[in-house]
Amino acid sequence: MIERIVVPLDGSLTAEAILPQVRRVLYRNDSELILVRAVVPPPVENSLLVAEPLLAAAREYILGQQERLAKAGVRVKSVVRLGSPVGVTLDVVEEEKATMIALATHGSTGMKRVLFGSVAEQIIRKTPVPVLLLRPFWSYELAPAGAPEQRPVRNLLLPVDGSDLSVEALPGVIEFADLFETRIVLLRVLEEKKRKAGPADGKAEAEKQLQALARSIEKKGVETLSLVERGDPTEQILKAVRFNDIDLIAMTTHGRSGLRRAVTGSVTENVLRKATVPLLITRNSGAVKKGKGRRAEKVQN
Repeated sequence: MIERIVVPLDGSLTAEAILPQVRRVLYRNDSELILVRAVVPPPVENSLLVAEPLLAAAREYILGQQERLAKAGVRVKSVVRLGSPVGVTLDVVEEEKATMIALATHGSTGMKRVLFGSVAEQIIRKTPVPVLLLRPFWSYELAPAGAPEQRPVRNLLLPVDGSDLSVEALPGVIEFADLFETRIVLLRVLEEKKRKAGPADGKAEAEKQLQALARSIEKKGVETLSLVERGDPTEQILKAVRFNDIDLIAMTTHGRSGLRRAVTGSVTENVLRKATVPLLITRNSGAVKKGKGRRAEKVQN
């Protein structure tokens, strides 16, 4: 999953916030980073001539990032190209046979603008590979203590809803957990408004399903912990993060509309808005097959 990681950068500190998390992954695997900088041509006559200074500035910026990472022992290369951020990123993923994309959102404000119709949301909706997504922290009170690149990935939270789609991220999660010696924490949240069976019956069935899933994971040599909770899925996921020292949340999107049809509706969006740890988002295989043939990305202004 993490052999070749594409990292889109736009020259902002916000976008660069993903780099410590990526380096955290690299400590356990000799992965290659591919830094990508897309330059959107200005909508004016002779735009290619006007764009050349922008391309030169972008190359200077990305080479500076590449040199810093190379000095730290990271295998890294870079791509600077004229086009839309989404189109360029996905083209590079295909050309380089990348196995993951890593990027940061633009903070907790304006999340509808950031996630829906934005670069992050469009990439998640169209990419065939998992996406490591981070909400940057500009408050020391919210950010976990210690340098991100030095913290181990000890516990990974995988929320499931009882459907086959919600566990499509499992193969990648098991691969990740095996590489980092990470415990997988399985969480099933029973929403009170949807539960028609008696309290004991609903919980017993959920526990039975989780036990079966845990056994299949443990056969791969990965430690698990199973939790069944009742209430609001977002609140229970965030609670599990706090009380189980979670370092990473893995979730699966349900359909071509990306986060809008995520696990249990908009749960992924809500979790990303509030979580203090990164999310590893996998698009379900059915959506990937339907999404093939994409190559006509429009330049965004």
